Amino acid sequence: MNNLTLIRGRHQLKMGGQALRQQMNTFYAGNTGRTGFLRFNGNFTRDHLDTKSKGFSEADFFLGAPVRLGRGVAGNVWGHRKWILGFYIQDDWRVSDELTLNLGIRWEWHQPLYEVLDRQSNFEPFSGKLMLAGKDGNSRALYNSFNRDFQPRVGFAYTPKSFGSKTVFRGAYTISSFMEGTGTNLRLPINPPFNVEFEAIYDDALQPVSRTGDGFSTVVQTNPYNRANIRLWDANVRPSHVQQWNFTIEQLLPFDSVFSVGYVGQKGTHLVVPMPYFQRVDQSGRPAACNCSPYLAGNPDLSVISQISGTESNGNQEYNSLQASLKRRMKNSLQYQLSYTWSKGMSDAIGYYGSGGLPRSQSAYWQNLRDQRAEWGPTFFDQAHSLVTNFVYLLPVGKNRTIGKHWGPAADAILGGWQLGGILSLKSGFPWTIRGPDRSGTGSRGFRADRVGDGKGPRAVGPGTSWLDTSAYTDPARGTFGNAGVGTVRGPGYTTLDTSIEKSFRISEDQRLQFRTDFINLFNSPIFNGGQRSVTNARFGEITSAQGSRRIQFGFRYEF
Repeated sequence: MNNLTLIRGRHQLKMGGQALRQQMNTFYAGNTGRTGFLRFNGNFTRDHLDTKSKGFSEADFFLGAPVRLGRGVAGNVWGHRKWILGFYIQDDWRVSDELTLNLGIRWEWHQPLYEVLDRQSNFEPFSGKLMLAGKDGNSRALYNSFNRDFQPRVGFAYTPKSFGSKTVFRGAYTISSFMEGTGTNLRLPINPPFNVEFEAIYDDALQPVSRTGDGFSTVVQTNPYNRANIRLWDANVRPSHVQQWNFTIEQLLPFDSVFSVGYVGQKGTHLVVPMPYFQRVDQSGRPAACNCSPYLAGNPDLSVISQISGTESNGNQEYNSLQASLKRRMKNSLQYQLSYTWSKGMSDAIGYYGSGGLPRSQSAYWQNLRDQRAEWGPTFFDQAHSLVTNFVYLLPVGKNRTIGKHWGPAADAILGGWQLGGILSLKSGFPWTIRGPDRSGTGSRGFRADRVGDGKGPRAVGPGTSWLDTSAYTDPARGTFGNAGVGTVRGPGYTTLDTSIEKSFRISEDQRLQFRTDFINLFNSPIFNGGQRSVTNARFGEITSAQGSRRIQFGFRYEF
C-alpha cells in the first residue's frame, strides 16, 4: 500500500492505492466427507398419511434405512488465487471553525477466482455445456469480472458556536464492498471431471431405497456424473454492495460526561447466496409437471446427477437502529459508559454458514427457488434490544484517599489501591425459524413448517416443557410449501454481569506487579441455546441446553 498526504490551507488530501494477493490451498472432501455419511431421520418409521406423525431416527437406524447417504471427493489439494486492487482519494476539508467535511471516493477491483493449474469447471446453466477453465475461449475463473465498484464517502461534523461548542452534529454516508468467499464446498474445483462428490437423497421416498448393508455401493459409480453433486456458479457473481449511513448528536454534559443519540442504517445488495438449482419447480414456483429442474437439462449426460448446488449474488439485507450512549471519562475515581441499541435487521439470506448456539436460523438455501420474497425476515443475529453498561471504580481506600489517608506503607500495600470493574449486559432473544419436512415433492433444501396459529406459548425451559405453542405449527400439506415465515418465534433473552477486582503492587520506580481476579457471569445466569424447532421432532419446542456458566480466573502480571 502506498499513500500520499497533502495539506493545503484548510484541505488535507489523502490518496493512494492498495494491492492484495489472496490465495487458498486446500483439500476439501465436500460436506459428505471423504469416508462418507449415512443419515437417519425417522422418515421410514412415520405414518406418511398422518402429517403429525414424527417417526424415530433411532428406529430407522436399527432398520438400516438411511434417508440420505453420500461420499466425498478423494482428489488432491487445489489452489485458488486472486488479486484485489484499490485506489482512493479523500479530502478532509475544514470549511470553518464549526464545520468539517469528509469527501472521498474509492474504486476496487476483485479479480475472479482462478485455480492455479486450471483444475476447475463450470456449466452453462440451462444447456448444461461443460466449461473448462482456460479452454475453448473460457476465462480461467469461469465467471465474469466486475469493474464498476465505485465507493463514495461523504461525512460531516458540525459544532455550532451558538450551542456553546458543546454540541456536535455528525453524519456520514458510504458504500463499501466485499467479495464473500462462499463455502469451500461450493467451489468449482470440486466439480467433475477433476473431483466428484456423490450423494443419494430419499427424502420423498415412502419405502427404503438403500440399506445400511449396501454401504456406499449405490452412490459410488464409474460414471463421474452418476449421483454427482454439481457446483454451478452464475456468470455474474460479484462483490456485495453495502450502503451505510448515520446521523448522531453528541452533547457535552456536566461531570465530564458525554451523551450521544443517533440513527444508524445499512442496506446490502448482491450478497452471495447458495442456490437450490436442482429444485423441481416451474417459473411460477409450483411443483414442476415434468418433475424436473430446467437447470443443466440440455445435457443428457447430466440427467443422472443427484444435486446442483448453485452460487449467485442476489441476496439483500437491511439494518436500522437507534443508538444512544452516556459515557464519562475517569474523574473522582469513576469511569463508566451506558449504551443502548434498539434495532431491526432483515434479510433474505444468511450467508453460507448460518448460525448456531442461541439463534435458530432458516436454511442457507431458499425453500422455493422462485420465491425469494418468502425468505425475507429477521436476520439470524437480530436482537431488538441491547443494553450494555460498564464501569471502572477506584475504591477510596488507601494512602491519601478518603479512607486510610494516613496509612503507612504496609497497610496501604495490602488494603489500598484496589479497583473494581464490571460489565452488565441485558439483551433480548434471537429469532427462530420453524422447520418441517419437505412435503412439496420438489426436493426443497430449506423446507419450513405450516403456521396455523400465533405460536406464543408458555415460554418454559427444560426437558418436557415448551418455549412456544407447538400446536401453532404443523406439517405442510403434501404438494405444498410451508407457509411459516422466517424468524417467527423469538427465543429467550439473557442478562449477565461480569466483574473484576485488581490491584497493583509497586516494587520499585519502574517495576510493578498486578493482581487481577475476573468473575465471568458472576451470578451464573443461564444463556439458553436455541431449542428444537423441527415439527417432526418429538422434542419440538424444548430448550434443553445453555452456555455461559460462571468462570472465575486469577492472573498476575509483572511490569518492568
